[in-house]
Amino acid sequence: MEIDYNLVQRAQMLLTLDHPLSQVRDILLCEGYPQDQVVELIDATEEVLNYLVPPEYDENKIGIDIMRPGEKTEGRKPGVDILIDKHSGKLSLMTPQYQETWKVANEVRKAIRHQRSVGRYYH
Repeated sequence: MEIDYNLVQRAQMLLTLDHPLSQVRDILLCEGYPQDQVVELIDATEEVLNYLVPPEYDENKIGIDIMRPGEKTEGRKPGVDILIDKHSGKLSLMTPQYQETWKVANEVRKAIRHQRSVGRYYH
């Protein structure tokens, strides 16, 4: 399918302004761009971004994959929503556009704080 060059430029501009892909899609549709072109462009962009910028984790980091309400488990690709540095306890939100990511991150932060405060008494 041929995608309108103006649509591509507008999407690039919105992405450089740090809009999440879902919001870029909604903005483009509200601005009147053809739905089939918008969906194809967003899907292709998501595929490329997920391929080119995979979350980096190793033996020093823990990745958390969050199942969202209504998400199907069959055929689901696991991904990292939250990355935790084992040494510093620093959290990196890989999918901050989802409310569930923030909820889980807050619980993890509480657990890390609690673990550190309990650890002070034993050292």
